[in-house]
Amino acid sequence: MCFVHSGTAGNTGLVQQASAGSGAGVLSDLGTGEGRVGGMDIAGSGSPDVLAGPGGETVVDGYGRVLHNRWNRDLPPVATVRPGEVVQLLCRDALDIGEAARTMTPDGTLTIDLGLVHPLTGPVEVMGAEPGDILEVEILDVSPLVDFGYVVVSPTLGLFGSLRPELLAPFASWSEASQLSDPSAGPASGAIPRDQPYNSGAPFLQTFTFQRGQSDGCAHFTGADTGRRAQVPIAPFMGIMGVAPLHKGMYRTFSPDVSGAMGGNTDIRQVVAGARLQLPVYVPGAMFSAGDGHMAQGDGEVSGTAVETLMAVTLRFGLVKNTVIASPRAIVPSADPTQLAMPAERLSRGYYQTVGTGTDLMENTKTAVREMVDWLVTDQQLSLHEAYVLCSVAGDLKINETVDLPKWLVSMTLPRGIFV
Repeated sequence: MCFVHSGTAGNTGLVQQASAGSGAGVLSDLGTGEGRVGGMDIAGSGSPDVLAGPGGETVVDGYGRVLHNRWNRDLPPVATVRPGEVVQLLCRDALDIGEAARTMTPDGTLTIDLGLVHPLTGPVEVMGAEPGDILEVEILDVSPLVDFGYVVVSPTLGLFGSLRPELLAPFASWSEASQLSDPSAGPASGAIPRDQPYNSGAPFLQTFTFQRGQSDGCAHFTGADTGRRAQVPIAPFMGIMGVAPLHKGMYRTFSPDVSGAMGGNTDIRQVVAGARLQLPVYVPGAMFSAGDGHMAQGDGEVSGTAVETLMAVTLRFGLVKNTVIASPRAIVPSADPTQLAMPAERLSRGYYQTVGTGTDLMENTKTAVREMVDWLVTDQQLSLHEAYVLCSVAGDLKINETVDLPKWLVSMTLPRGIFV
């Protein structure tokens, strides 16, 4: 989930460290073994029947309790592993609403405590990691702990700035620049009919369903406004993976430029199972944490959330000694991992593509997405909200060319075969 706000006043929801351990507090029938387990039952509403853990290795529980939701180099580790050992992290969803997402109303999204977003599982200490090293994170498996995920459209999220906070207000930013100087310019021109239902810009929540433990195939979409159905290809990954920051203090889960290049809310959908992520080490032990599980996301995550869910991620750590990098690096198995989930017949239907061009990359991006939303509304009879959500979870933004200085071209593509 892309999150750009600093939370509630007074930091009343701030969690630096609630507990430490290897997860035994919420796992039933573990027996002995100091937290080293194989398959297990996890207590709690919506938990999986059985979680297949990495046999004999450490499981860190960030599912049954919040461990932290700020980066802080002074946090003590909740688990310690050697290079080459396997660890499984149990992670809560990005907004930390869990089962409430099944029944939450759109208005309910306005009451989410922004101080609680991005609960993280960790920190995990990697023995032998020292400042000036690279921590290499091999992603062995990413699988959902529950059978549902959600996308939120709310005043605090998204490419188009914010929705107006009052109920049923229009999208504030869905206006042409010329209208800013003309208060009576009227609605921005576009392909969406003025009488199109649900075209309100109100808060919105869309759920998706899949199987517990499912790591390929598709998630089921039934539009909350229109009932329009789609099969969205999935490629589970963690939106947040990072290490303790370079500087002292508490930091929100932003992208890698917050405190060095320590990772954070990168939301790179290609870092799926089979990828190897490299992060610079700034403190002894590296102190790795993860969270923000995504079942499906397009490049850009334009509405502000992907298909958010509770996730288990299985990792193996390695070290590259005495090597400095300035930002995260990765070797990924595919530039478009969701193509692997699309049957050949659906891929054969091709892709929608829209473009934006001009001197401002962000405005070009907004144009490309706005045009895609317009096209989906008219061609697939989706509501504005549903189209925006699908752009976030299945639409890919790309910078196609920078040669025509000073103008740049941005496009969005979305597979036509997702609609059923």
